[in-house]
Amino acid sequence: MKDVAPILRSLGLLDSEVKVYLAALELGPSTVIDLASETRLSRPATYAAIESLTKRGLVTTLQSGKKRLFAGEHPDRLLQYAKRRELELQERVSELTRAVPELALRIGGAKPVVKVYEGKEGVLAIIESISASRPKQIDEITNVDAMQAVILDEERKPIVSEIQRVGTKVRGLYAGSSIKRSAHAQKRVLPQEFSGFRGHISTSDNSVALVTFAGKMHSVLVESEELAATFRVLFELAWQRAAEFQEPEA
Repeated sequence: MKDVAPILRSLGLLDSEVKVYLAALELGPSTVIDLASETRLSRPATYAAIESLTKRGLVTTLQSGKKRLFAGEHPDRLLQYAKRRELELQERVSELTRAVPELALRIGGAKPVVKVYEGKEGVLAIIESISASRPKQIDEITNVDAMQAVILDEERKPIVSEIQRVGTKVRGLYAGSSIKRSAHAQKRVLPQEFSGFRGHISTSDNSVALVTFAGKMHSVLVESEELAATFRVLFELAWQRAAEFQEPEA
């Protein structure tokens, strides 16, 4: 006869519950003493197993005079229980599938840090924060005309000087008519048809900055290595495409 104990354990039953269920099935209506003797479990362990099996609908209680007897339900009930478990497991799998993105954010022990700013001071704060992290490389897309309309060169100069001092490499895709030549950055100019935006996106080692140069000027800094890696892929594609319109500066 096939050993069904492993099958019952796979349904979530403990060893003690498997022993009690099979004993109750084979002995028929039995007292706790009888079941404990048959399974060689202690009475407390037998009572605990009976209680759990009863909740699962696999053991029923009978009253015979002053005695309480316990009987294992027909295996058909066990099959029904297994099917219910299967449906519950399918639901858990669906719930887990929906939760995977949230769980993935916990890898490494922390969620991405998101900082939101308003106004010109917020833009400068983001640039200073990126500079302070001393990144190896910054890739940026900027409408230079829109930026210079709200941020003066003298306001940016100390931050740019610090980036140059620590040796950060800069690659930029720039739109506008006031783009200056620089020996400290690789620049590619976007054609006029791609200049209809008033914003800035930059990616450093582990952060992404998003800035608008219109209205209240909202700025967002997201500290996330995964998002930074994603934006770098997009920038690289745009950088290569821009080479078709103009060669990078020497």
